Amino acid sequence: MRSSVILLLGLTSHAATETFDYIIIGAGTAGLVVATRLTEDPTVTVAVIEPRTDERNNINVTGTDKFSQAFGTSIDWQYVTTPQAEADNRSLPLHQGKAWGGTSTINGQYT
Repeated sequence: MRSSVILLLGLTSHAATETFDYIIIGAGTAGLVVATRLTEDPTVTVAVIEPRTDERNNINVTGTDKFSQAFGTSIDWQYVTTPQAEADNRSLPLHQGKAWGGTSTINGQYT
């Protein structure tokens, strides 16, 4: 069997008809590194499931002068923390990337 990584966007019929040795949820930096390392064994197949898309054509991702421009957009999960006692009981934004590359996509590390 040949080594392979298959990127599945959301749930597809492909996922229902194939079998994999490993399934990784999230095509962020860590998920893609793990998938690559696992497939160094030529007998291993890996599926990477990512709910979002490739944003390499998004200027807010690729422009080196656009750091933080993707915050609060459709490619940011826009999480908010629970109120933090050590922060005067404020809730704080927690930006997490919603695209291939994960948070590296929105924090200026994608290019």
